[in-house]
Amino acid sequence: MANFDPYFPHIIKSEGEAYTNDPIDTGGCTKFGIILQTLKEYKFDTNKDGVFTCEDVKSLTLNDAKSIYKKMFWDYFKADSIKNQSLAEYIVDGAINQGRGTIAKYIQEIIGVTADGLVGNKTLEAINAHNPKELFDNLKQKREDKYHRIVAKNPSQKRFIKGWINRLNSIDYQA
Repeated sequence: MANFDPYFPHIIKSEGEAYTNDPIDTGGCTKFGIILQTLKEYKFDTNKDGVFTCEDVKSLTLNDAKSIYKKMFWDYFKADSIKNQSLAEYIVDGAINQGRGTIAKYIQEIIGVTADGLVGNKTLEAINAHNPKELFDNLKQKREDKYHRIVAKNPSQKRFIKGWINRLNSIDYQA
């Protein structure tokens, strides 16, 4: 079964550690790859009330980032129960970069279950029953197609395409 801990350093390598607030980046203020919207959802999910700002993002620690990624992305996909480590990592990586619901729907379309964007036991069982290499490759194609649609819809995002494609290729499938 897959394990989050060996994957976490890859997230940080992909996302970086610095605080940024690039006006062209649609994610807005970011640190360790955590955007304000994700921080708000995480705090809501952990019953912490209040209004969160970019200053809260700026004050995130590496341990905060690890907890957020584990709960909001790894656990969302029940990745501890995915049989193939590289597939689990690739699924979660896609969710971090393109959104949990988007990646969940892509996977559900590929594996032939209802594409509702929610990962329950049926989706998890179908992931583990599917050929992992085929799922990995099909997900890779869907992710790449999405990057090109983003740029076609909003040409200002073209400056990010090289990094997105590098990220797309940063995890290799391993049986």
